[in-house]
Amino acid sequence: MSRDTSIENIFLVADDAIQGLWGLHTFTNAAVNTADRARIMSRLPTGAFQLTHEWARLYNPEELTRQMDLVFEFVHCRNSLVLLVSLFEGAILRFNEQLRSLPHVQKHTTYKPLLKWIFGLVRDTQSGSPAMRKRLPETCGEIDNARRLRNCFAHNNGRYNRFYLDDAIQDKWVSVRPHGSNLIADVDKREKILVINDHLEGFIRSHIEVLHVVHNTIQRKFFGESQDYSYAAEGKQIEWHRILSGETFLRM
Repeated sequence: MSRDTSIENIFLVADDAIQGLWGLHTFTNAAVNTADRARIMSRLPTGAFQLTHEWARLYNPEELTRQMDLVFEFVHCRNSLVLLVSLFEGAILRFNEQLRSLPHVQKHTTYKPLLKWIFGLVRDTQSGSPAMRKRLPETCGEIDNARRLRNCFAHNNGRYNRFYLDDAIQDKWVSVRPHGSNLIADVDKREKILVINDHLEGFIRSHIEVLHVVHNTIQRKFFGESQDYSYAAEGKQIEWHRILSGETFLRM
């Protein structure tokens, strides 16, 4: 048997999209951190900006620039994290849709059950390096943590709440822990979530690594493919012209 091309295309699109997110996030960081503030303000609307098709809103460009410097990293990382989770969720959903006709594959349409499904798939996988397989409880825990953080951003004004803890996937194999230095002992205080660049880098690495393991596991389990897909083994550079142009999407 050989690798299923439909499953591979789902993987490639998601993999490229997440790498593109990393490129955009890193490039924007570099641009903002090195840009001359006076030149930035010269390109901003003066005095007011068009809020709707009908209304304009008064604002101060200097205040916007000053406040953005204070919060840029947190806002930028929050937005990138929300997109990261959405990209991964879409890929896992498409994997499930593609496999539903096969025996023993249950239909799932929402993200938490989809994660439970893929965690079950990779628990005893033979795909990935020994270090990747050993890391899976932690990397899967990172993915579930990103899901719960995204939900806090979307539904709880970017603050921790009790549901953040209670909604964790209950699986003793998965390492459930808040990320890095954002360990919140008392979520009832509704502390504000402050994701920084180092945290986002970790989340991106976990999502890409697990995406590769999931793809290779599906190819082995359902299609009898014995060789893992690995661009790392090829040692080639990222093809930014292809990733950022969306060329991969044309193959779907």
